[in-house]
Amino acid sequence: MSDSRVHIKRYPNRRYYARQLSKYVSLQEIEEMIQGGQTVEIRDSQTGEDLTRVVLTQIIAERHPEKMELFPTDMLHFILRSNDAMSGFLRDYFRHSLTFLDYLHRHNPSPTTLSKPIHWLQTWLDTIAPTSGDDRPVPSSSDEALLRQQLHQMDERLRRLENRDD
Repeated sequence: MSDSRVHIKRYPNRRYYARQLSKYVSLQEIEEMIQGGQTVEIRDSQTGEDLTRVVLTQIIAERHPEKMELFPTDMLHFILRSNDAMSGFLRDYFRHSLTFLDYLHRHNPSPTTLSKPIHWLQTWLDTIAPTSGDDRPVPSSSDEALLRQQLHQMDERLRRLENRDD
């Protein structure tokens, strides 16, 4: 997978020009670049405004409407109603979710590892609770012990609930 960044300008006539490729590109070609592992940055040719998010949303809405189902209608309503504080919370939530998805993509866990939500939480905690070789600050042993104890309690509650349903 390539980590190259393709700089694209959108002109007033709504045409997209990729400087590195020295040609105009379509939304389909932009999508193909992304699927090929490239990262695009799309800016307005006159103002320099970053339009990447808008254009990627347009590609998803127009070319992959089935992927819009990832966003339940209730969540879209919630996002539109949210104030700045809630928007910040949602932004952080989605960023952490992406960190977790990236971890899953890189480590390719087996389906049985993630068969229960508690395993998702454990996997995610493993990504934010660094090992000794990590540059991030290491939580104190008491913090880690408390987290593990709470995780164990949640796992036990989940097991009891599952057994009650059987």
